[in-house]
Amino acid sequence: MENILKFAIIALFVVAFRGQALAQYTAPADKRSTRERAEEQLRNKNYAAAAELLNEWTQAVPRDVGSAVILARCYMYLNKPDSAMKTLFKAGELGCGDVSALVSDSLFVSLKKRRLYDTTLMLFRRNADIADDFPQKIIPQKRLGRYRILYPPNYDERRKYHLILILHGNGQEPSIMLRWAKTLNFDNAIFVCPEAPYTKFRETASTFALKLSAAAEDLAAPDSLKDDIVSYSADWYYSVLEDARASLPVKNSLPVIIGFSQGGFYTGVIVTRHPESFAGAVMMCASIYSEGKIAENLPNLFKYGVELFVTHGTEDPTVPYQTAELFQNLLENNKINHVFFPFKGGHWPSEEATRRIAEWTQRHLFD
Repeated sequence: MENILKFAIIALFVVAFRGQALAQYTAPADKRSTRERAEEQLRNKNYAAAAELLNEWTQAVPRDVGSAVILARCYMYLNKPDSAMKTLFKAGELGCGDVSALVSDSLFVSLKKRRLYDTTLMLFRRNADIADDFPQKIIPQKRLGRYRILYPPNYDERRKYHLILILHGNGQEPSIMLRWAKTLNFDNAIFVCPEAPYTKFRETASTFALKLSAAAEDLAAPDSLKDDIVSYSADWYYSVLEDARASLPVKNSLPVIIGFSQGGFYTGVIVTRHPESFAGAVMMCASIYSEGKIAENLPNLFKYGVELFVTHGTEDPTVPYQTAELFQNLLENNKINHVFFPFKGGHWPSEEATRRIAEWTQRHLFD
């Protein structure tokens, strides 16, 4: 009994020590993981700082081979081809099978003359072949999903409130957008934010935080299914709106839809497919893909008189500002009533953009 007790105490000490170390690693002073801080440095094109953080990250989470490839890219930007080659070789040893990244990335072209390159390529191809040993078939499935709710201050279930559907970006989850929604200071609206339907397993495992997407990247679905993936994700988001209208104390007035980044793209998809269901739509730093068929469905907005508010950072490193300019031209050519507000900043609405969104939504939803 005494030995068992000693073992239990030692085990608890080890668990506590590892937990403390993990907490120190994943929760630095600014409350973000090392990987998230590296992403910020990458967005700012500070490759030296990003490489330092990614090196620390990949040592702590060696199975995150995707981050290892990004680290190798940083080394190439820093003119350190030896470090890049060694990093890629180690990623191959740990199971990376992203052959296209190694072969097609222009940053790695100069590495092809190095002796270690052929061995690395062989490892990448072997890993890819293992993944191909068990072919996959992708079919639709029906399952439960979640959405989060932001009730207004002094919420009273006996009252009726306006409804706002809000969509988060790729790699995010609802709380990020709902915290932003609080800054709009609406006391007469309920926000609902659905979780994107697909978990990004590798990023979730490597960052210890839930990472979601509506693009199903980790399914490795063929390009021929991209249209279906967009439609199924859009249908899921729209079903959340229908559930919220049926189950929450909301008015019969039409809701507004607001989306950021990938959520901005799906905002465009949904509002052009269901224009009769919305008073207006806000697209923030939105990506645009042909699979959404937004351009083809823009006449629906003209038919129902739905107005858009489009805002984008002029220094956005994730979705280029030119994307928003091209989309604005498309809106003008289709005579869509819209407001286009560029702001000085990156891939997140500035304070001024947030204030303009609040004013615009106030006019379209509450007046």
